[in-house]
Amino acid sequence: MMGSAWQLNGWNAVRRQVRLIVLIDSAEKAGLAPLSVGRLHTFAFLSNVLAPVWDMPVLDGKVLKRRGGPFYATLQRDLDSLVGMGVAIISNLGHTLDEQKRWRLEGSYRLHRLYANRILDRIAGFEEERRFSGFVEELAFALSALSDEDLDKVTTEDATYSDPIVDFGNVLDFAEWQHKNSAERL
Repeated sequence: MMGSAWQLNGWNAVRRQVRLIVLIDSAEKAGLAPLSVGRLHTFAFLSNVLAPVWDMPVLDGKVLKRRGGPFYATLQRDLDSLVGMGVAIISNLGHTLDEQKRWRLEGSYRLHRLYANRILDRIAGFEEERRFSGFVEELAFALSALSDEDLDKVTTEDATYSDPIVDFGNVLDFAEWQHKNSAERL
């Protein structure tokens, strides 16, 4: 019993990492990479909140609402793992002071093509992953038409993220505990 739970969690982690590779790959194709941490989390947030509109599964329906933009702790762990495995490359590494006056590492991410292309080639054989890739690529190209200034404030314009009921520092749940999609209010 415990072995099957570990296998399921292991499979979910691999699936999240593959989806993250697809996100970064799409951003690179659209000229958005290397992606800063904030932009990557924003891109992931937009892909999650818009997924139901495209009849796609939401990968993570809970996000930490921060003044600097959405933050997914699990996505960050997965990203760190991809860097550790050599699949993703971090550049422009530095420290920044967050809103709680704590220091954290910041950087920009892109894929190491030697390893990432092998993964992308393998998942191309799966219909669901091809559909997800197509959806994310369209989103990336749409975002690439925005200015840097507009990209940085895109979440303030999103009905889900700008919901005044959820204050900064709290978890915004837009898919798993609620059966509504705030993006549909638009």
